[in-house]
Amino acid sequence: MTTTQNRTTKANPNAWSFVCGRMAALESELLPRSFFETLLKCGNRAEARSVLGKSNYRILFPDDKSLDSVSSILDAKTKEMKADFFKSCPPHPLLSFFDIGYRFRTFRTLFNQACRQSNPPVAELENLFGLFEIEPKYANGLREHRCMLSRSNPPQTASSMERSLFLDSVACSFMSVLSEDTPESLVKRYMRDRAVLSAWSGIFRLRWNGVPAEMIRRWFIFENSFDLAASILATENDPKATVIARLSTQSAMIMESVDVQRIKIDIDSVSSDVLRDMVLTCRMVPFGAERAMSYLLAAEVELVNLELCLSAIGNGIDRDITLSRLRREYA
Repeated sequence: MTTTQNRTTKANPNAWSFVCGRMAALESELLPRSFFETLLKCGNRAEARSVLGKSNYRILFPDDKSLDSVSSILDAKTKEMKADFFKSCPPHPLLSFFDIGYRFRTFRTLFNQACRQSNPPVAELENLFGLFEIEPKYANGLREHRCMLSRSNPPQTASSMERSLFLDSVACSFMSVLSEDTPESLVKRYMRDRAVLSAWSGIFRLRWNGVPAEMIRRWFIFENSFDLAASILATENDPKATVIARLSTQSAMIMESVDVQRIKIDIDSVSSDVLRDMVLTCRMVPFGAERAMSYLLAAEVELVNLELCLSAIGNGIDRDITLSRLRREYA
């Protein structure tokens, strides 16, 4: 079973020295924004692969047809990069934080498969939460989600949309729970703010796509409560109103300055920009989990940007729209 002990970090302040020294070389290989701007000027796949030939990603795309599998190729690259990086790190909640996406996809798949049975056993569904409860103390953070399995009209017998709402809220809640077990205050604040913003953006995207407000209020749980969804939907015309009060001071100040219209155009980009200042602050820490997190987030954003650009070229998506959606970290 994977654990996320933080004792190593406190007992040995030099535990991160090696990995942070290694990052100096890794950061020099991160692609600048100008690379993506050049990539988006490519008129076809062959030109795109020619530009990629000047980066470390050239071996991932040996021919034009490989660009049909951009998502799966980059997903595998992401897993490989993180696994290699964490081999050098001391035990820390960061490992579980950056593993949330994989755990959640596995959890969602297995949960939906189980629900295809007639009256799936509650105990079988509860056992799936073990993918998140990597330490016993995390179990309480998903208490309300587990309790819903035994209520009338539970997720396992609800509509696919209702069950999807329930499952989406699990990942956001786990991220919040994980933040409480993180010893470094800056990393803790980042995880907590990202959990809140993930829930916020998820709720609004659903609402803007026509999902009834009452359905969202009933099925989206955050931190063992339905309060966040209810308060966000109560201020639908002012997307920033509820979330600002739940963010750290640093993130709240940035959110205050964001134009509401921009939120409606690309809420995920707004969330990324709100958190960027904290990521850059983490980068200024010479050694520690903060520094490691800032690099991993930058590498994560690079892969997201690469997928956006290659997908735009492969599928004829407007280049200007794609350029506006590129995430920023070290750029």
